[in-house]
Amino acid sequence: MTQKSNKRKKEEANITEEILEKDNNIDNNINDDDYNTIINEEKVEIEILKKRFKDLYRLIKDEEEKIEFISFVCEHLNVNIEPIKPVNKESTQDSLLQTIIQDLKDQLSGITTEAPNEKIIIPKNSSFEGYTKENTINVDGFLYTEEDIDDLIEAGELKNNYCLDCGSKSITPINFISHSTTPNQLKYMFSKDVLGGNCNLKESTILDIGSRLGALLYTGYLFSDTKKLIGCEINEYFSELQKSMIDCYKMTDRVEIVHGNILDNEKLIQQSDIIYMNNVLEFFQQDKKKHIEFWQFIQNQTKSKKGLKILTIPSLEESFKNNKIPLKLKGWVKKIQLDSPVPQDDPTFPDYQEIHLYEVL
Repeated sequence: MTQKSNKRKKEEANITEEILEKDNNIDNNINDDDYNTIINEEKVEIEILKKRFKDLYRLIKDEEEKIEFISFVCEHLNVNIEPIKPVNKESTQDSLLQTIIQDLKDQLSGITTEAPNEKIIIPKNSSFEGYTKENTINVDGFLYTEEDIDDLIEAGELKNNYCLDCGSKSITPINFISHSTTPNQLKYMFSKDVLGGNCNLKESTILDIGSRLGALLYTGYLFSDTKKLIGCEINEYFSELQKSMIDCYKMTDRVEIVHGNILDNEKLIQQSDIIYMNNVLEFFQQDKKKHIEFWQFIQNQTKSKKGLKILTIPSLEESFKNNKIPLKLKGWVKKIQLDSPVPQDDPTFPDYQEIHLYEVL
């Protein structure tokens, strides 16, 4: 038999105290004289036994002896008392992030959260085989959880299936895509499992290329001590939206928004220690030459910055393969192995597997 830790013993003692308090009303209905007859009765009264046990426990004044007594009882009866799990209280940071998310929802028109005149394309590669404009809906992963999507479907605000032949019963499930990272993915990125354990965030500048709604910037501000967070966004609508958010939530001391094409802002890369890219061109640019130009620029601007970290969704390997980028990763970057915060059988496991971290050699 293994010896129990003091922490576990204290948990058992606390639980017993709760049981004693709850049963006080029963005790008041049992007289002390009942103890005199307990031995003589052929049938033992369980409530009397309970009171006797509790009275014995109350005789112990020393807290350590209480723990020892309860541990003895549990071990003697081979009883394993599970400690009461504390209720997870929402942190101030989580609460503020949810406020920001709701604020963005209120300002953006429609569930798709697309900018006016924004043109979304479906990538033509194996990862999106079978996806079309008709059977695919963009639902922003930063703003809407899977539970939110279920609620929207149930309320009739979002379709779950697509009719293959109008008017027939031949239907197929709708494909949902997102151009943003979920709050849990973002918090994981700033944890010790990813950036927090591989970078000195307090002395680092993070550049988000294609910052869109600003999800990484808000999360990094709230959940890390990152020195500076810069969002470079080519879309004017989203740039202005981000600027209004960081002004509203007083984040301008560590967050900066730059409106423009990263190809015209190489200085941003030079002053950065970490670069984040989430599907930078996948859904916005069909011209493969533009993809090649972009990645050549990124490689040329970073290859002399030894130790620079590059955080991506999807992996560089997948992006290069899907878009036929004629560049080599070997000699430029090395991949850093990341540990998932959840087991493989967890439904969110694939979300964390999408995240990849590299270091420039």
